[in-house]
Amino acid sequence: MSGELMDFIHRLSSRDEADTSSFYDRVIGFQNAGVTKGIMILLALTSLSASLLDIKAYLHLQLVPHITKYRQFWRIAIHPFAFANSTELLIGEILFYNVGVAIERAFGSRKYASFILVSSLLSTFIASISIVLGYKFGLNSIPAGPYGIIFSLLWQQYRIFPSLYHFRVFGIEFSSKVFNWILAAQLLLSKPPSSLLISLIGLLTGYIYRTDTLFPLPSLSISRRRLLVRRSLKTYRIPLSVYRLLSRLFSPIVGESLPPRRSQRVLPGQQSQSQIQLNQRGSSIATALNAGATNQNGSARSRLRSLLNNRLNTNTTPAGTANTANTTDGNNQRAEQAGRGGGGDGGTQRSGVPGSATAAMGEWVNEITGRGTRVASEEEISTLSSMFPNLSREVIVRALQTNDFNTAQAVEALLQESG
Repeated sequence: MSGELMDFIHRLSSRDEADTSSFYDRVIGFQNAGVTKGIMILLALTSLSASLLDIKAYLHLQLVPHITKYRQFWRIAIHPFAFANSTELLIGEILFYNVGVAIERAFGSRKYASFILVSSLLSTFIASISIVLGYKFGLNSIPAGPYGIIFSLLWQQYRIFPSLYHFRVFGIEFSSKVFNWILAAQLLLSKPPSSLLISLIGLLTGYIYRTDTLFPLPSLSISRRRLLVRRSLKTYRIPLSVYRLLSRLFSPIVGESLPPRRSQRVLPGQQSQSQIQLNQRGSSIATALNAGATNQNGSARSRLRSLLNNRLNTNTTPAGTANTANTTDGNNQRAEQAGRGGGGDGGTQRSGVPGSATAAMGEWVNEITGRGTRVASEEEISTLSSMFPNLSREVIVRALQTNDFNTAQAVEALLQESG
């Protein structure tokens, strides 16, 4: 057993970079999936209302005696709108979220809404014919709930999306889609044999939808001058005017989902966000220096370059070797000030790595206690004044203070302010 688990962990860790990127780039939530969100809300409201009002007995579709004797034909229309118990409702909502959201983003909301309409009508029609033909074999009813839509969605997922990864359990290989099929199997076996029948009908509906078989479909186009047009099911679309009307009516109720906050995790082969920002900042400063080459003093540019190089060396050199790596007097003075600012814990200096825990804690302690406070040096002020002669000394000092005396960031801020 331990060997199988180790093999499973090894296969997960050895996924190729493309699969790993697609796995982490999946958008979580209901962004661009308003139709699925509306269906889930409607399904929850109708199922809970039927349970509270004690009308669950009116939801399922049964041939004898409800259709044949009591003529309750309205059951054909309402049976896909609600589940009969909370377990089926929970599994159905999970499957709609796991499968329906991805399908809607792949299809687009209008095509997805057309697919839901076609799947619901086709599965209901096939189910009604099936219980009429299978009554002699004991198939007399269809359970309440959108079984046909859910299993049609599962078929679309099977045909459209590749598996993200594969793993083995007891020597049997599974894909990432197996978890959705495990949930679907609970619906399939919830009320056999009727649940098994409607589940298979849903898979058949999904298969028929993807074929090129021509069906007589309604057409509201005035230019065609025909009510029925022969075409495949996957080409059918809800009329645009009807779609826009329904969107305006239900959008305030359903609401819009904002995109989730992206993770800051860096995968192998990718650059960190701080490294990307540092490269962009360096390129912008180089561009600014080249653009101002005609009207700037050469000595000022050389001082700025040496200052930026010294700061870069200070940031990339460990704290313990900062004094030996930088030979200029200005850098030695800044290293001593940094050592005095973080000397409250036995002389340990603050790490120069951006974003490290030690640096963040040191800055927080310095802000509270007032230690490590420094002012802009005359060298920094004169360098920026030579680059921006039209700006006052107060503006340059404020730019240095605002950017934590980082000359590169101060130059960037002043370029934006003056430009």
